Amino acid sequence: MSAAPQTQTDAGDLASTYARESGVEIRELHDPAEMVAASKLLAEVWGIDPAKPQVNPGMMVALAHAGNYVAGAFDGQQMVGAGIGFFHTPNDNALHSHITGVVGGRVGGGIGKALKFHQRGWCLARGVDSMTWTFDPLVARNAFFNFERLGARAGVYLPNFYGDMDDDLNRSQDTDRLMLTWNLGGTGTGSPRELPEVPVAALRRGAHGPVLDLDLDPATMVCRVEIPTDIEKMRRESPSAAEQWRPALRNALTPLLADGWQIAGFDRSGFYRMERY
Repeated sequence: MSAAPQTQTDAGDLASTYARESGVEIRELHDPAEMVAASKLLAEVWGIDPAKPQVNPGMMVALAHAGNYVAGAFDGQQMVGAGIGFFHTPNDNALHSHITGVVGGRVGGGIGKALKFHQRGWCLARGVDSMTWTFDPLVARNAFFNFERLGARAGVYLPNFYGDMDDDLNRSQDTDRLMLTWNLGGTGTGSPRELPEVPVAALRRGAHGPVLDLDLDPATMVCRVEIPTDIEKMRRESPSAAEQWRPALRNALTPLLADGWQIAGFDRSGFYRMERY
């Protein structure tokens, strides 16, 4: 993956290019009415009661006033995406990207990428050189986006990180997450790589569900960890089959990461490329 531009100007230009390609303008939010709109948008994306949002408008106002990241993506006057981030402790010099969402009809159109690169440019303009966030490691499209389009890297597997959640995306399941770190100054230009074939599988999609095999030859330095190609569709159409994958992936990634393996990428066909160092 080629290196990203190093200057703040180049980072801003790249962010503007992605926004233009996705047909939106991205700008910071400050007006309370815009915060209400962003709160409602995120509640719609996650399928929750707008009266009980993940981040209420008043909190957004406070976060923005304190210098944190609160932004919206606009198609004309209509907000079609939003993102919120807040700073780590000073010594970390990092922003935690807490939540980013795009309305259903615009998913896949590049708005999510435009928002992430806008966050990147915003951070670099403030001397912040890394960004973190969590994501559900069972969602293949997000894994591909995070690892291959952005060049983020995973450090920690977090079982049931948020506890029970009552939104449409997380209801009735453990909220396992991978914590990601994005080096803003040197990784990711929005273009995915071609990953070589990986013959050895520590977790694979079997005819009747996930098949775990951690009995790897000690000489093995590369393996794959497969996940469903569309877990969200599986959750709707075959909930019992989908339920098998959370413990299977947890039981694969937790010991592998603890044993010195690292996630080196994600293949479009639906597997994590694991490398031992």
